[in-house]
Amino acid sequence: MQAVCDNLNQGQRRSLLVMATGTGKTRVSAALVDVLMRAGLVKNVLFLADRIELVGQAKSAYGEYYPNWSLCNLCDNKHDTDARVVFSTYQTMINAIDVETGADGKPAFSAGHFDLIIVDEAHRSIFKKYKVIFDHFDALMVGLTATPRNEVDRNTYDFFQVQHGVPTYVYEYAQALNDNVLVPFVNVEAKTKFVDEGITYDDLSDEDKERYEEDFGDPDLDDEGDNADVPEHIDAAAINTYVMNPATVDTVLEDLHDNGIKTDGGERLGKTIIFAANQAHARYIVERYTARYPKEAAHGFIKTVLHSDDYAHSIISEFKRKPLPAITVSVDMMDTGVDVPDIVNLVFFKKVRSKIKFWQMIGRGTRLSADLDCVDSIDGEYVGKRRFKIFDYCGNFAFFREQTNPVEDKLSASVSERVFARKAQLIQALQTGEYASDSHIMQWRDELIQDLREQINSWDTAKVAVRAKREYVERYRQPHAFAALNDLNVRELVRELAPLAHCDETDVAALRFDALMYALMVESAAGRSTAAYVTKVRTIATRLHERMTIPQVSERRELINAIINDEQYLKTMPVSELEQIRLRLRGLIRFLADAGGRRVIITDLADPLIERSENEPFDITEHYEDYKLKVNRYINEHGDDPVIYKIRHNQPVNSADYSELERILVELLGTKEQYQAAYGNTPFGLLVRRIGRLDHAAAMEAFASFINTHTLNQAQISFLHMIVDYIERNGYLEPEQLSKPPFDRPRPIFKLFDNAQAMDLIMCIRKVESNALAPERP
Repeated sequence: MQAVCDNLNQGQRRSLLVMATGTGKTRVSAALVDVLMRAGLVKNVLFLADRIELVGQAKSAYGEYYPNWSLCNLCDNKHDTDARVVFSTYQTMINAIDVETGADGKPAFSAGHFDLIIVDEAHRSIFKKYKVIFDHFDALMVGLTATPRNEVDRNTYDFFQVQHGVPTYVYEYAQALNDNVLVPFVNVEAKTKFVDEGITYDDLSDEDKERYEEDFGDPDLDDEGDNADVPEHIDAAAINTYVMNPATVDTVLEDLHDNGIKTDGGERLGKTIIFAANQAHARYIVERYTARYPKEAAHGFIKTVLHSDDYAHSIISEFKRKPLPAITVSVDMMDTGVDVPDIVNLVFFKKVRSKIKFWQMIGRGTRLSADLDCVDSIDGEYVGKRRFKIFDYCGNFAFFREQTNPVEDKLSASVSERVFARKAQLIQALQTGEYASDSHIMQWRDELIQDLREQINSWDTAKVAVRAKREYVERYRQPHAFAALNDLNVRELVRELAPLAHCDETDVAALRFDALMYALMVESAAGRSTAAYVTKVRTIATRLHERMTIPQVSERRELINAIINDEQYLKTMPVSELEQIRLRLRGLIRFLADAGGRRVIITDLADPLIERSENEPFDITEHYEDYKLKVNRYINEHGDDPVIYKIRHNQPVNSADYSELERILVELLGTKEQYQAAYGNTPFGLLVRRIGRLDHAAAMEAFASFINTHTLNQAQISFLHMIVDYIERNGYLEPEQLSKPPFDRPRPIFKLFDNAQAMDLIMCIRKVESNALAPERP
C-alpha cells in the first residue's frame, strides 16, 4: 500500500502489485481504497475481474471490511451506478458504458466517473480484449496479480508503466511461507503406464489384447477376422481425453482416498479439487468414484463443476460453505479465483504446460484455515491447517523442473475475429495478376469484400468499443478502400477491426471450420506451405469418416474419402475449389461435438502404477533476484544511506562517496560485467537518481537562485516547471534534450529566454547533473 502511495506522490498513475494467491490481494485493495478516499484523492472506484464469481467474491469481501460503504455488483440485476465502489466483469462494463444511464438520462459512466480502477488478476489478455475500458476512463489504475513476477507478461509491465521484472510491490510465496501467511504443500508424484506411455498392443496380456481388439477394432473393416485393423499403439495424449480406462482412474482415486489429508478426526477426506482433462473425463471420474465408494457418492460427496452444467455456480457455493460436496471435479472453473481455505488436497489429473496457470491452480490450496481439524501421515491429528497435498499423475512437477521458462500460450482470438481477419488476408491475396483475369474469382473476391463491409456498416459507432476505432471503421466502410489492399491496410483490418467482429452464426463448429479453411486458402493463394492446415482438414475428414452412418455425412462420402486417401488432394487444389469444400463440409462439423471430435472409448485394461514418490524437491522460489531487480530494491529500500541520500537530495558527492557507491553496485549487488550489460555506460550516480528520483524540495532549491535572479513571465515559469518536473521524475536532464520534445513547445528555449537567461538555466541543469557524478580528480 505504501508503494502505491509513493507512486502517486511521484506522479505515477499506475501501479502493479504481485502477491501470491491467498495473501490478501482483495483486502489490500480495499485498504488502499480506504486510504485514498480518506485522503480525498478518490471518490468513485471500479473493481474489474474476469469472472462473475470473482466479482461477487470481491464485493462480498469489501462489504465485510467496510459495511457502511455503498457497493454495486453490475453483474447482478440491481444496478446502483452512484455507488462508491462498482464491481464488474470486463464485458459487463463495456456494455454498461454503452447503455447505462443516470437519473438525468445521460451516460452513467462518463470518462471521468471513476477516480481509481482496480484490475484484479491483471494478465495479458485484458489489455488486448478490453483495452477500450482503460482508454475510456481517465483514472488511477492498480493491477493485482498472483502471477510470479518472472512470469508476468511484458504487456502487463508496459501497461502499468513499470520496469520489466520490477512491479510496484511484490509479496512472493516463499516469503509468505516464512511469515506463516500461507501453508506449504507436499507433492505426491505418480505415473501409471498408460498415462505416461500410452497403450501398446504388444505389451498387453492375452486377455487384455482380446478386450483391446474389441474396443479399438472396426468389425466393418475386419473381413478376415483377424486384428489387422487394430491400431498398434494408442498415444498417451488419448488417455483421459477420449479413451477412458477404469483401472487408470481407480488408481488415482484410491491413492487420494487412502493417502489424502482427512478431516473430522480422520473420518473422511478433506476438501479436494480434482482437475480433469475434459468434461467427459470429469464425468467418468465421478462415475468411477460412485462405483468404488457408493455410500459416499450417494450423499453428494463428489460433484462435477463444468461450464455446461447449469448448476455449476451453486455447486461452487456449496463447496465453499457446506460440508458437502467434499470433492469437486473441475474443468477450468476451479483453476483460479475460488477461495476455499479448507481445501487440503489437489489432484492434477491433466497436463498443465503454463507455469502461470500451474501456480494459480496450486494456489487453491495455500490458504490458512486456523480451526480445521486435520489428520495426515506426517503429524497425525492436529488443529489448524499445516499443509496441503498435491497428487500429480500427469508429470507437471517434472515438466516444470526441466522447463524453467516454458513458452506461454499465445493470446487466442475469437472465432469471429479469426474469420474476419482471414477474409481480409484472402481479399489481398486474390488481387494479384494470377487471379485478376478470372471473372469467377473476382466475383468471389467482391462477395468477400461485401461481407466485411456489411459487418463494418452494421457496427454502432455509439458503442464505446466501436467509437474507439471510428477512424478505421469509417475508412473501411467505403468500397474503394478494398480496391487494392496493401500490407498496412490488412494490418489495420486484422489488428484494429477484426476484434470488433461478431458473426451471428449459431453453428460455432462450422464457424471454426470456416476459420481453418480460410487460413488454408490464404496460404494457398499466396503460394506458401499449406501442410499444417491440410493435416488438420484431413484429420477432420478422418473423424467424419467414422460417422458414415449419419445420412448427411454419407452424402459427402466421395469427397471425404478423396481428402483422406490422397495426401496431395488439398495441396494441389485451386483456391476457388477449396471454397467449395468449405461450403460442402462446414455443416457436418457439428457431428464431431463429443470429446473433441472423437468417439469416447471406454476400455478395461490393467494399468499398473510404475512410479510413485512423495515430497521430491521442487523449487518454489521465483528467481526474482536478477541484477536489475536487486539494484532497484537496494536503492529504493536504502534511501537513507549517506551516499544515496546525498544523490537524491542533490548534494555533491566526494570521492569516498563515489567509491562506496561503486562498491554497492559492482561488488555487493553484482559485478562490473552485470552493470555494463544492464545499464551500459550510465554513471553510477545518475542511475541512482533515475531509480530513486530526485527529492522535490531539492529539485526546487536547485533552481531557486535562477528564479531569484531573473524576472520571469508566465510562459517562462511554465517552461521552468516542466524542466523541474522532468528532473524530479528522471533524476537529471541532458541539456541537449532542450531542443527536443516536449521542451521545444510552445517555443524553444532560446526564443523563450534571452541568451543570458538561457545560459544561466542550462548551468543550473548541468549543476544538478554534476552533483550526481564522480568528482573530477585534481
